[in-house]
Amino acid sequence: MVARAIAFATKAHEGQFRKGTKRPYIVHPLEVGEIVATLTFDEEIISAALLHDTIEDCQGITREVLAQEFSERVAALVAQESEDKSKTWFERKSHTIEHLKYAPYEVRMIGLADKLSNIRDIDRDYPVMGEELWNRFRMKEKNMIGWYYKGLRESLREGFEQEEAFREYSYLVDKNFGIDDSSHI
Repeated sequence: MVARAIAFATKAHEGQFRKGTKRPYIVHPLEVGEIVATLTFDEEIISAALLHDTIEDCQGITREVLAQEFSERVAALVAQESEDKSKTWFERKSHTIEHLKYAPYEVRMIGLADKLSNIRDIDRDYPVMGEELWNRFRMKEKNMIGWYYKGLRESLREGFEQEEAFREYSYLVDKNFGIDDSSHI
């Protein structure tokens, strides 16, 4: 199943690039899948991690398509990782912070892996791009992006605090957004 998910995600994300870069987009879902594979051996969860952006970012990919190609569980996990693009940035991110606090463990696992991959990109690109980095995002204010990543850390802390992926995420949040209590706006 994992090999099929890799092939499906590769085809679905063909021609896409990470925001503001020439890095092929598929690198992100592959990294998310790899991180999840350090947390579980469950092939459906790993497959959902590999497919986590397909409903949200790929034309023609729906929950029904994923259920037919993989399983209802994979489709449900991917659907829980998808944001409602009709909402504002703040509404979407507030919902994600709250959702990941109470979501099932496997959904939170994929969320942690996704956000760890994203903050690794920030950490890698900031020394090269400096403040220009924030222009690649819909929300261009570093303090608001920091609010989001810090809020996610608190939502994901329970159940993951002892995991290497969470410790790395927490370290990168502090490194890139500062060690303070700006988790409230």
